[in-house]
Amino acid sequence: MDTSQGLLLKNLILHGHRKNYRVTFHPGINVIYGDADTGKSSILRFVYYLLGGKQIKIDEEISSSVKYAVLEITINGTPYCISRDIFNPARDVDVYTCAYSKISNSFPDKYKPSVTKGDDQNKSLSEFLLEALELPAVRLKQSPTKDSSDTARLSFLDLFKFIYLDQDDVGSTHLLNIGNHVLETKNREVFKYIFNVLDSGISEIESDIASKSQEKAQTSKQYSTISNFLSQTEFKNSEDLDKEINNIDNIKTELEDRLSDLNKRMTSDNELYEGLKDALNTINLNIKQKQEAQTKSLQNIERFSRLLNDYQNDVGRIESSLSAKELIGIDINEQTNCPVCETLIDIGKISDNFDISSDTRLKSELTSIKRRSKDLEKLISDNRSDLDSANSILEELYLEKNKARQILDEELASSITPYLAERDSIVKELAQLDERREKVTHSLRVRNKQAALADYIGRLEGTIEKLKNRLGELQKDAPSLDNVLKDLGTDINKFIQQIRINNHHGVGIDNKTFFPKVRDIEYRKINSGGLRTIVSIGYLASILLQKLRKETNIPGLLMIDTVGKFLGKTPENSDDTQIGKENDADGVADPEKYRNLFNALVGVAEEFDKKGKLCQIILVDNDMPQDVAYENKGLEIAHYRSNGINGLPIGLIDDWDSTERK
Repeated sequence: MDTSQGLLLKNLILHGHRKNYRVTFHPGINVIYGDADTGKSSILRFVYYLLGGKQIKIDEEISSSVKYAVLEITINGTPYCISRDIFNPARDVDVYTCAYSKISNSFPDKYKPSVTKGDDQNKSLSEFLLEALELPAVRLKQSPTKDSSDTARLSFLDLFKFIYLDQDDVGSTHLLNIGNHVLETKNREVFKYIFNVLDSGISEIESDIASKSQEKAQTSKQYSTISNFLSQTEFKNSEDLDKEINNIDNIKTELEDRLSDLNKRMTSDNELYEGLKDALNTINLNIKQKQEAQTKSLQNIERFSRLLNDYQNDVGRIESSLSAKELIGIDINEQTNCPVCETLIDIGKISDNFDISSDTRLKSELTSIKRRSKDLEKLISDNRSDLDSANSILEELYLEKNKARQILDEELASSITPYLAERDSIVKELAQLDERREKVTHSLRVRNKQAALADYIGRLEGTIEKLKNRLGELQKDAPSLDNVLKDLGTDINKFIQQIRINNHHGVGIDNKTFFPKVRDIEYRKINSGGLRTIVSIGYLASILLQKLRKETNIPGLLMIDTVGKFLGKTPENSDDTQIGKENDADGVADPEKYRNLFNALVGVAEEFDKKGKLCQIILVDNDMPQDVAYENKGLEIAHYRSNGINGLPIGLIDDWDSTERK
């Protein structure tokens, strides 16, 4: 397969706080599958966002783990790295014209994130992608039937609608903005653009050729000015700068090895130093033990003191009770008036009406508490003695520690004196090398920027030549919309035949809406969710296949999230038995249809491979049937299990702990 023509995704790199997370893509089929909520769909959302998407839905594990994202791609054989802030979609996008491994040696080009923010001085990411892919830059009429219609610039995201089916789009009744008249009209114009049948196609290409020729002249002038300046200042070339950086790195490695060896000799060559060091370690260990004993004694004293205070309070209460009982038990021959009814009562007879128990139990409890109080007083005294002893020993240990450290410092100073000059010299030389390397690296970035300008001029020349050839072909034999719809209808008919649905007939493309139809029923009127899944996927796959039949303006990329949606399952509404009957009637409730659909997509990639053309299809789904997974073993690029069974990663963010959720 020739990977030097077209768009090829290579690596998605999420730069994280703890580590980086990488997904590697390959030409042909790329399968991502596993448990729900493991980040499968996030991979496609990141690709979409890094190729110009307006925003990205960020899950909790990503927002807490990732700083920014980079997509490494090649376009027509030229490597690029697109770096973008995932938290602020309005920030400029950095594009490096190099492989990911060489980003540090390159200056990025800045692009606006959307077409509406771009202008002549500040291009948008969409403009960059269209130019790099050598696709015509055109303006689309908002009302194609009116000569005075307003126009809008075509963006790369307009093409992406025919490349990416997210999990909401697969089998959806709102596919390609169905129901939105304005966007449906625009999408039909994009469809015409893809197949070079725009009414203004020839004039738009002529205008694009003129624009790119002017840009080539301006860029060539800029390149010439920079080259003359670098030549006059005797600026080193890229090869010499690369050699110088490698030479600096080699010298640094040697010096770092010498420094490491020197540090080892400074500490290991002196036996006295080692003995003193061991003694100091022993003293530190003893200090730690005594500090722990000190802390324990303090805690015991505090705890026992609180308990003793409680006991003393209990003793006071019991003694008060005993005194009260003695008073209550004395015969008193006094009379007084009742405070309630003023009746004269005998106080001495009051005690006859109360049960005054014996004081034996209280006295026994009082004796027990006093005995325990004495035990506590002894424990407190013992712990205070232990604390005093620990404090005394600690004072001695601190003195020993200071003395040992002083001796150690003196010995260290005398033993390393011969090494100090050599060590300082190495450290100074390393610092100078770091500074020199930074300057050389900056110079290399300048040269790489100059080389990038030369490459860009070459790409502009290629694009202009390609546009001229296309213009000549259109002027000679412009494709007709009828033939485009007929050819596309043939491909989608063959695709759906492979799925083996029931009652297969009337498959083609509606000549008014440009949507597919099955049994002569236009897509939006198909009742079966499963059949809509097959048709929506088949539609985009057939548009992709047209790259093998004719010149089209779309990358050889297809991304589908949840391939098996509605297939062999209950459709959108589990309570809607009518839809379930429609699925059964269409023969798409049979799980075998999933296998057929998957194999049909594999067949698309194989057809591209046979003709040596670049194609990349990324398929996302939950667990595939075992037989399908076995037959296509080796095509998976990511397989996640939320429980990590069989050593599989738990998700895209494979080191995230769900217990960190707030």
